Amino acid sequence: MKRILVFVTLLLLTCQLNAQFLRASGRQILNDKNEVVLLRGIGLGGWMLQEPYMLEMSGIAGTQHEIRAKIEALIGTDKTAAFYDAWLANHCTKRDIDSLAAWGFNSVRLPMHYNLFTLPVDQEPIAGSHTWLDKGFALTDSLIKWCAANKMYVILDLHAAPGGQGRDAAISDYDSSKPSLWESTANRNKTVALWKKLAERYASEPWVGGYDLLNEPNWNFTTGANQNGCNETANVPMWDLYRDIIAAIRTVDHQHMVIVEGNCWGNNHNGFTNLDNNMVASFHKYWSNNDAGSISGILNLSTGKNVPIWMGESGENSNQWARDAIKLVEGYGIGWAWWPLKKVNSIVNPLTVKGNGDYESLLTWWKYGGQGPTVDVATNALMKLADNLKTSRTIAHPDFVDAMFRQTTTNDTKPFRVHTVPGVVALTDFDLGSNGYAYQDADIANYQVSTGTYTTWNQGWAYRNDGVDIETTADNDERTNGFDVGWTAAGEWMQYTLRVDSTAAYNVQVRYAAQNNGSALRLSMNGRDLAPPIALPATGGYQSWSEVTLNDVLLYKGTQPLRVYITQGGMNLGFVTFTLSKKYSEVAFKAVSAQTDAADPKVFVNVNKPLPDATINASQFHLKANGAEVSLLSVARSPVDSFQLVMTTTSLTDADVLLLSYAGTEVKASDGSALEAFTDLAVTNRFPVHLAIPGTIQAEQFAVNQGWSVEACTDNGGGSDMGYTNTGDRLIYDVRVDKTATYKLEVRSACNANAGIIDIEQLDANNLVLNTVRVNIPVTGGWQSWTTVKTDMPLTAGMGKLRVTVVQPEFNLNWYRFTEVVVSGTEPIKRDWGVLYPNPAADHFFVSAAQPAQRTVIIRSATGQTVHTHVMDAADQSAVDASSLAEGFYVVETQQAGKSVFSRLIIRR
Repeated sequence: MKRILVFVTLLLLTCQLNAQFLRASGRQILNDKNEVVLLRGIGLGGWMLQEPYMLEMSGIAGTQHEIRAKIEALIGTDKTAAFYDAWLANHCTKRDIDSLAAWGFNSVRLPMHYNLFTLPVDQEPIAGSHTWLDKGFALTDSLIKWCAANKMYVILDLHAAPGGQGRDAAISDYDSSKPSLWESTANRNKTVALWKKLAERYASEPWVGGYDLLNEPNWNFTTGANQNGCNETANVPMWDLYRDIIAAIRTVDHQHMVIVEGNCWGNNHNGFTNLDNNMVASFHKYWSNNDAGSISGILNLSTGKNVPIWMGESGENSNQWARDAIKLVEGYGIGWAWWPLKKVNSIVNPLTVKGNGDYESLLTWWKYGGQGPTVDVATNALMKLADNLKTSRTIAHPDFVDAMFRQTTTNDTKPFRVHTVPGVVALTDFDLGSNGYAYQDADIANYQVSTGTYTTWNQGWAYRNDGVDIETTADNDERTNGFDVGWTAAGEWMQYTLRVDSTAAYNVQVRYAAQNNGSALRLSMNGRDLAPPIALPATGGYQSWSEVTLNDVLLYKGTQPLRVYITQGGMNLGFVTFTLSKKYSEVAFKAVSAQTDAADPKVFVNVNKPLPDATINASQFHLKANGAEVSLLSVARSPVDSFQLVMTTTSLTDADVLLLSYAGTEVKASDGSALEAFTDLAVTNRFPVHLAIPGTIQAEQFAVNQGWSVEACTDNGGGSDMGYTNTGDRLIYDVRVDKTATYKLEVRSACNANAGIIDIEQLDANNLVLNTVRVNIPVTGGWQSWTTVKTDMPLTAGMGKLRVTVVQPEFNLNWYRFTEVVVSGTEPIKRDWGVLYPNPAADHFFVSAAQPAQRTVIIRSATGQTVHTHVMDAADQSAVDASSLAEGFYVVETQQAGKSVFSRLIIRR
């Protein structure tokens, strides 16, 4: 025992000797060795102060005192006290701090509730006195000891001041029935006294990094001003209080930094003055863009006042947002503290506290009423919740921590789990990394402060905090890990690190569920397709699970990345199973898939075995575009990929439907096996989408927007329009003009009071102006009172751009329609075959034709599966219902009188 005591004493002494007080020096935070210290911390929110949302009690209680009152009313005062004792004992322990240190954090921010340190003013036995309570100080002492052992700093943060410092009641436990901090001299005096007491106790403790005097003040000091203080211009009461607190601290402590936050949740620093020579300005950042503009105000304050700045709170967002925010602030030498460490049933933090069935029932009863729980059931539910606060009982999220540290310095991915083949790959276990590297998703973070629109990044709110949408699965297959990937959309993908035990053929089985037909995916290893795109027929529901199997897929020994591409969305994905099927030598040499280049007229053919470097006769291959033969100039093995053939041709467009055939015998793999013949292999067209002319172009289908805004539209068909125009604003569209001619142009517009003018220009691929027309926009008497302006515009065939420039504002635009070709000296004639518009489409589209006649429209997925058939009547145009189609690319065949026309359709919502 003596040896243990001696060891502990030596350990604490060593920590003390290694400790370095932090101080403000110009715009930096330094230690005693004059080394710059970048604080990387986390807030211990929910420990000393419960915010309702952290306990899933939003809508049940608004503040901690309301939470406690509900619990006391249910189980009584004594049992409530026992629950809170367990809560405080379990929420933060030495194991939590050891974990934080191991993950890379060098500091913690301690949100303190004053009522753990002193009595409320209305409970003091003598008015104006300060009764000190041991609980808060003892908890803080333990935290500092644990942090010192890990060489971590503790920032003391007064999160709930006497009376409460903001109208956002939850964050400071403000009770609006009592005087606030700003309305009570007694509360103000107690706040000053509390800080003096804390400073006196920790004056000689170097592992206390600083004193964060007041968390997120949000109060209007000016009558009629924003209630949260966001437009206060001087904040005089706040700065006066800070001045008094600092003066009290300096009577007992001259070493520790003082940290001051602004009004308006920490960000309104108007009236800032340098109250101390060891002072740091703190700001909080939530849900905004991660660019220099989002922190320009605090950067200007730092420069103008020559003070360090610290991002004392940020978080409640996706991993991608965390990575980008930390990269941003660290790029300016700014430290940070993330919020928070743990919450109940939340993925948006490093640790998830698991709820329990009785607790969930208790929440339901509090929210909706009905038969309430017994005292014993409620007590057990709450005590189990408190027990689940222990780190050993929480769910750790390595993806969250990886985003905050490793991903801020590299785009490299890292296995979330190394998957062994043969074996099962859970599709929720994609690699660790950022969007575009470990996965690709349409919605990756919430930027509502900047955009005004809330965005859900993981719509299932389960398992991981990345942009991939994950939910708890109802699949009862024993191979599931309990979760599936859902809300899939075309263009999304996930990457997995696979360790393939041996080069051989495998059967690959994909577990999925789909409400409708049309879903499809593609598997790629080392950048090469393993098989053609896989069509996934409807299973009857998003939790009705089935499988598709690819037989005899060749895989090569080694550790390599697998990517699962969503080519047509609308399905849920569970897992992929790999099982051995054949030896390598028993598998035929096959073409797996083909795709175009994104810019040049080239076709790449992916094969399942490596090719030797040999001359290849192009005449053995036949490429068709929209049914017509296309001349191939050359065929050769790719110089960068031995599993790929490269074919060059004269020209291709994004509208081409391409099919490739091979009937030769000369192409052989490195093992001597001959390439199997194939007919009409679908070639994925990867040219950027160009809007077809003739056709209708929605105003919001721009490729580039300079100055306009998208708004809801009440014109026929609803949707969106473009408005809020200023002179010089531009919209640029990628277009493809089928024929050189003069077109009838219709512009759908609305103008409230002053007539407008736009210039519409056609640009070629080099941005040279080919044709132009000026369109006068008449007054319609309202922003949603629509009319159609008609004129003619000459256009030159080919791919290029359409540029719309505001000459005179203000007005709204809904769409532009190029519907008829005007041939000089004759009557207008219509294009000979079906034109799809709008394209891209959402829930329906139209097909135009030369003459009234019955026609059949067949829609096929990218894999060739027929997903919809529509018989048109003899009318010139007929709406085709596309509401059941998932987003993505489709091939539309229009049949009439024994002939067919093929068009490329995009479904986008």
